[in-house]
Amino acid sequence: MTRPLWSGSLSFGLVNVPVVLHSAVRDRGVHFSQLHEPDGSPIQTRRVCALEGREVPYSEIAKGYEMEDGSWVLLSEEDLAAAAPRKSHTIDIEAFIEEREIDPIYLDRPYLLIPENESAARAYALLVEAMGDSGRVALGRFVMRAKEHLVSIRPRGELLTLTTMRFHDEVRSSVDVAAEIEAEAVPGGEQVENAMAIIAELEVPFEPAAYRDEHRAHLQRLIKRKQKGQKISAPAAATMSEPKPTPTAPDLMGALEQSLARIRGENSGAGKKKAKKAPAAQPASRRSRANTKRSR
Repeated sequence: MTRPLWSGSLSFGLVNVPVVLHSAVRDRGVHFSQLHEPDGSPIQTRRVCALEGREVPYSEIAKGYEMEDGSWVLLSEEDLAAAAPRKSHTIDIEAFIEEREIDPIYLDRPYLLIPENESAARAYALLVEAMGDSGRVALGRFVMRAKEHLVSIRPRGELLTLTTMRFHDEVRSSVDVAAEIEAEAVPGGEQVENAMAIIAELEVPFEPAAYRDEHRAHLQRLIKRKQKGQKISAPAAATMSEPKPTPTAPDLMGALEQSLARIRGENSGAGKKKAKKAPAAQPASRRSRANTKRSR
């Protein structure tokens, strides 16, 4: 197992469970380093003063905040230490809420919370079972790497997962953006009905293993071929150019009907089950409420 990123305790009322924090995801991206092509030597990054043109030692580097008028406010390490959050070795659970109340846009990075030792396992298992039975998600705060994080905690199998969250003022308001959409953009009932039928035709159970990073796999195959000394030929310029996006059809209803017919034809040819009956169109009252929200 990887080295823990943080260790402390999970505070639940008067119960404190010693835990360690591990990342729940792994970086599978293909990473490159910059090399000097003639001799294969690594390229170094140096800190150079833009005014003097000389390399600056780390001891002479200060942090600065640029003001609106272009001036800079220099901050020392002592200044930053005064503003740093108080170090904490406890994740304090402040509240429990229903998971559906959390808009996914607030979720950031997932971690695994694991009991630190065998003596903590009993209280940890109790918390996993209680939270699983309640169907609730815990909200809490803790400090990691000199930054305070709002977090959500929920059971996943036999373990607890912790997900760091964005604060409310970090998320752009969809209402403000949606207000720019013209009222005429609200679709008609028959258009909604056909769009919902397309959604129903494309509906499948989510199987995470069915989706893979095709570009990464292609890149890894290319690297292996290059390692073996094989020549790599770039595709023709015509095939490399990015295809132009198809403009929105002026006849939206016709495009929806053609899309639905094509999808049903593909499903039928693949031996899939007969198309599901199209869901009922959105009631006019709901569309009018949506229109009202957009016009605010």
